[in-house]
Amino acid sequence: MRDRRLLVAAALLLLVMLAAGVWLGLGGFDRYHPRPPGPPPLSYPATGAPALPSGQVGLDGWKLSIPVQNEDGDATTLQPAETRSPWMTRSADGGLTFWAPTHGATTKHSDHPRTELDSLTDFAAGQERHTLAATLTIEQEPADGRGIILGQIHGADDISSVPYVMLRYQQGRVRVVVKQVQDGDELINYPLLDNVQVGDTFEYSITDNGDGNMIFTTTMGGVSHQSVAPIPAAFRGASVRFQAGDYQQASTPGGPDDGGRVTFHALSQRP
Repeated sequence: MRDRRLLVAAALLLLVMLAAGVWLGLGGFDRYHPRPPGPPPLSYPATGAPALPSGQVGLDGWKLSIPVQNEDGDATTLQPAETRSPWMTRSADGGLTFWAPTHGATTKHSDHPRTELDSLTDFAAGQERHTLAATLTIEQEPADGRGIILGQIHGADDISSVPYVMLRYQQGRVRVVVKQVQDGDELINYPLLDNVQVGDTFEYSITDNGDGNMIFTTTMGGVSHQSVAPIPAAFRGASVRFQAGDYQQASTPGGPDDGGRVTFHALSQRP
């Protein structure tokens, strides 16, 4: 009888040990010894500062407007473009830093001083594909909050005084303003980015797609936003050009240190 009891006890002990092994294999061990976390899902937003392009931003194919009075009393134009302190200087990464104070000489048809590159290549709006692309950092915004125009498709030749498409940063937002008429104030706003702080870096592109539409794109923190706009009838086939830089829009100029400051880490125009 005693031997029989010993056999039953041994069998029960064996069953308990087998059950414990199954429990461990099914994951009970994880409750006390968690496994290291795996990689985050691919849909997680990108973090950290974006990698900036390397190499020097070229000045071929541009002229430069600076807020210095020329002999005619207007803003000075440097053609071909060249760096000129303090208005446009080289940044540490080979980019270009633009400074436009709220006080200074203006072009004939503007009330706002600017430091801005103008393309030497004109094209017909809506006829062929052309793109202006940039990577930039906002360093300073005019104190009155009116913002900075960072890129344009501007009228050329007979309509050289008419701004047409304007990508504008103002109080943390980036939008594109498209004029609908050559003479008048009718326009449409296309929002692209919110919550852009001074010191943030983002990319933009302005594309005339050559098919009657324009495509506006911004990318910040790995997230892109895009708007599509038709070319207004008033500008179809008109001669236009790209402009890029620091066209500050202050309505109430401040002291000598008030203005817009922007660093372009990359800038290109292409057909």
